Formats: sequence, structure tokens, C-alpha cells
Amino acid sequence: MNILDRYIIWLFISRLLWAMAASLLVFIVVDNVENLDKFIDSGVPMQRVLYYYLLYVPYILYLVLPVATLLATLFTIGGMTMNNELTAMHSAGVPFLKPLYLLIVASTLGAVGAFFIGETWLPQSNRIRMEIYRYEVKRIPRETRTNMGRLYFQYGEGKHIYLDRYNPLSREAFGVELVETGNGSLMRRVEVEKLVWRDGLWWLQGGFEKRFQPDGGVLFTRPQEKTLMLPGLRPDQLERVQTAPEELNYRELKEFIQRLKITGSPVQKWEVDRLFKLSLPAAAIIIVLFGAPIAAIRRRGGTALGFGLALFICFIYYGLIQVGKTLGYSGALPPLISAWAGNMLFGALGLVIWARSSN
Repeated sequence: MNILDRYIIWLFISRLLWAMAASLLVFIVVDNVENLDKFIDSGVPMQRVLYYYLLYVPYILYLVLPVATLLATLFTIGGMTMNNELTAMHSAGVPFLKPLYLLIVASTLGAVGAFFIGETWLPQSNRIRMEIYRYEVKRIPRETRTNMGRLYFQYGEGKHIYLDRYNPLSREAFGVELVETGNGSLMRRVEVEKLVWRDGLWWLQGGFEKRFQPDGGVLFTRPQEKTLMLPGLRPDQLERVQTAPEELNYRELKEFIQRLKITGSPVQKWEVDRLFKLSLPAAAIIIVLFGAPIAAIRRRGGTALGFGLALFICFIYYGLIQVGKTLGYSGALPPLISAWAGNMLFGALGLVIWARSSN
């Protein structure tokens, strides 16, 4: 890597850090103004509020990465254009693809890093942050977290479990029904009044068992075992049902969607959120392809015009994200298209601008 390469990368990274810091500040100020009355009314100590926003910072930076990358691209390439640095590079035989290549490499590393953090650190920090908001700010009783209708899971081939209610504090499930099927017919059905998680096992209390015989008879008995083996069904999975998508990583969302499909539950919204975990970091790369040729065009107005243009593009980009999500949630668009609509449009526009500017 020569001096010129290091200079371009330094310009881009320094402006990226500035853009992320500015976006972070604006985001926190707006969010605090919106929720300040809630914090005051709930009597949450200042230390908890500060801890809430400390946990919020990584997620905010994750969300604003595409916008910060766009700002960094416009100000890096735009500044080099205004200072005639691109002209000097071209005169020296350095093509414009050279700085573009460097910016793409840097943004790709940033996108990979953002995806890695989103899969490891962010779900846990978001989970703690949202628990503070749910239970300390909104004062939602913890025991009502999963009391929102029946829960359905598959715990083996042809084996399903239905829960009327689950208490995450005591780790007790009420109104439990286990169904086993085979060869297209019902083989076994167990109804239990209550399941309790203790010592790594599910302990049952009350209930009865029905075994359906091949000749059509039904054998009615009381469950002989005091525990139930339910592979893959742990309390943390039940508690995860009512969590928000940002509290789960890509793998956890995929597993959750598979369980929902088995039970016939709608998965459109969750599929959209899962695919957004890929499209959002990737936007940091696509936005460079779109912003670089625009910034390379010399125009009057300098920095002020470049900043205004960046804000306008950001407004359009996030507008497309929200429209795509809404259409995806409603089923008007397939999840893949709704999650990648903004990236596909900006990528196509970037290719058109490149084709026009290269002629």
C-alpha cells in the first residue's frame, strides 16, 4: 500500500467516524426528547437511563452505518474533486477506479464487522436494553411477557407441544398438550395441567394420557413418568417467543422461523426481519457505488450542497427501507424483495450513473 492509498483510506475513515459520531448524537437527542417524559414519569434512576443509552449506542451505530458510509463517500470523493486531487491523480495516470476500489474494500470490511457484531454482541445488549424499557420504564409485569395466546412448538419428528400460558419467572407452563402423530394418524396425546422446569428437566403435575390403537381403540392412562423429555425445548426458547427481532441474531431467527412453519404460524414478518440482517450491512457497500460517481461530479455550492445532497439521499434511502418493510410485513412483496428493495434500486442507479459518466 503506497502513500496515496493510505491517504485516501485515511480520508474515508476519518470522515466515516465523524459521520457516525454526528448521526449517533442526533439519534440519541431525538430519542431522548421522545422518551424523556416516560423516564421521568416512571422514576427510573439517572444511572439506569445512562446505562440504557450506553447499551443503545452499538445498535444505533449499526443502524446508521449505511448513512455514515454515504456521507463519508460524498465528502471524501467530493473533497478530492473540489481540491482538484482527482484531476491530479488522473494526470498522473491513476484511474478513478483506484479510490473507488479502496473505498469499496474499506466499506466491505466495515459491513463484515457490522454483521459480526450484529450476530454476537448486539442481540444480548438489545435484550438487556429492551428489558429495562419494558419492565422499568413501561412497568410491564414480567410474568405477562409470554401470556399472549397459545404457543406452539415441535420437539421431534411428528411430536408437537401446545402451551396455553408460560410464566418466565417461575418457569412454569400451564395448559400443556402433547401430540404425537405417525403415518398420517394420531398416535398419542398427553394433557398436563402444569409443567415445571427444574434441574434441567420438565416435571409434570396432573393430567392424563391417551394412546390410540390401530384397531380404533383408545387406551386412557395417567402419565407414569414424573418428568418429560422434550429435546430442544428449553425455557430460554419459550421466553424468546415474545422478543423483538433485534434481540435475536440471524441463526436464532432462522431456527425460530422454522419452528413457526412447522406449526403453520405466519412467518412473513420474521422472514423480512431476518433478511434485513443481511441487507443492512450490505447497504454500506452498495451506497459507495452509488455515492462515489455523484461526488466526483464538480458542482457549485461545495460542502453545503454536498451535505444537502447527502441528507436528501439518506431520506430517500430510509424511506425505501420503511416502505419495503411495510409491504413485506403485509405480504404485498416477497420478503427478499422487500428487504433488498433499497439496495437493488440504489445499486441499479449506481450502475446507470457509472455507465453515463464513463461515456
